[in-house]
Amino acid sequence: MDVEAMKDFVFKHNLEERSFNAFWNYLSNYQKDNLDDFEKDFYEFNKNEIELFIDTVSLRITNWPEEGYNHVVISVRIHYKTLYRGHYTIVYSMDGEIEDDHLSLL
Repeated sequence: MDVEAMKDFVFKHNLEERSFNAFWNYLSNYQKDNLDDFEKDFYEFNKNEIELFIDTVSLRITNWPEEGYNHVVISVRIHYKTLYRGHYTIVYSMDGEIEDDHLSLL
């Protein structure tokens, strides 16, 4: 497996920055659409107390063995008030477009 090619793909499509920006957009929508749950999940919310880290970058091969529907999946690790809170996962097509995302909180 060519790890350097995967790294090049991530850099070429600016996936790290785009994943962080997509997380902030998702979080903003979560706050607007589900305020009660949001306040439980992020008690006394302060944006400055959220830390994000790229946890994993992976190639997902779907429709095995035809390999006709593949993705790069980035998992962003979320810490809030220094505690691990969960992951934001974002799925990119092989041309770097966002196909799906979801938030998984503890």
